[in-house]
Amino acid sequence: MYPDPYHEYFRLIDQAGIFDNSRQSMFPQTVCAKVIRRHFERAGKAPKALIIGFDGTRADSMCFLVKGANETVSGVRFHSEYSAVNMLKTEGGLYLSYAGGEPDAPQETSTPQGWTSILTGEWGSVNGVLQHAPLSTACPTVLRELAQQGKTTAFLAEWDDHFTITYREEMAVAQRKGLPFVFQQFKDDEALEKSMLSNIQKGTDCIFGIFEAPDHNGHSFGFGKQEYRYVTAVCNLDRIAFRLLQEVESRPTYHEEDWLFLITSDHGGHGNMHGTQLDEDRTTFIACNKKLPEYLL
Repeated sequence: MYPDPYHEYFRLIDQAGIFDNSRQSMFPQTVCAKVIRRHFERAGKAPKALIIGFDGTRADSMCFLVKGANETVSGVRFHSEYSAVNMLKTEGGLYLSYAGGEPDAPQETSTPQGWTSILTGEWGSVNGVLQHAPLSTACPTVLRELAQQGKTTAFLAEWDDHFTITYREEMAVAQRKGLPFVFQQFKDDEALEKSMLSNIQKGTDCIFGIFEAPDHNGHSFGFGKQEYRYVTAVCNLDRIAFRLLQEVESRPTYHEEDWLFLITSDHGGHGNMHGTQLDEDRTTFIACNKKLPEYLL
């Protein structure tokens, strides 16, 4: 483990009082795949899912969006009706989660390791992405699993390495088997948003998209509340996510469908980097319209 000089990180999170669990009951980020699988196994209305990735967004960044219990931590704030995170917290919950593996089997708190753990439900020791390497074909993403069941799925992202390295073999399997599983790369968050809106409109069953602005600004200028460009990136994505949720709710068939909404992050960051076992790097979040402790029973 790395030494932790940021000893006040969790004290400030605790004082904010915005999360529905504690440091002692944080969810591993691998739980996201379990939630998605559970959702599509449920009987009733037609299941659909929208998973929105905020790359590089620290857990304490939720204090930019959610009214806290302590104004000295999060400032004076009202509950915004135009915030995706606030909407999901009200309907389900906002939870602390963690990247970086388990104490006896740590892994880098980096993009390939984070998103593959989220999408497969397994840490790198099982899915093969301990290093910057292709995902093991023996450990499919939940998107491929759903596509093999006949569901339409979409992986939408910007970073080259998702397509040339991490999911290269996953893409090849989907193409070889003719699965209804689409991979698309975009130049920026604006183009990605348009595609996610389009996928919502045409009724794609499970849509997964990764927005890059927080991670980009974190590497360029610094991760955390002291850097206004990082704060702005997180707040802008919250508004983009709200527009996506509105688009879902405007679907003519919305009342015949059961939608899972999930917003999460692959890792946090400190200074201009991430990858370590520091709390700032490890601690992420899950905002979901389902109450996770009940939903996972």
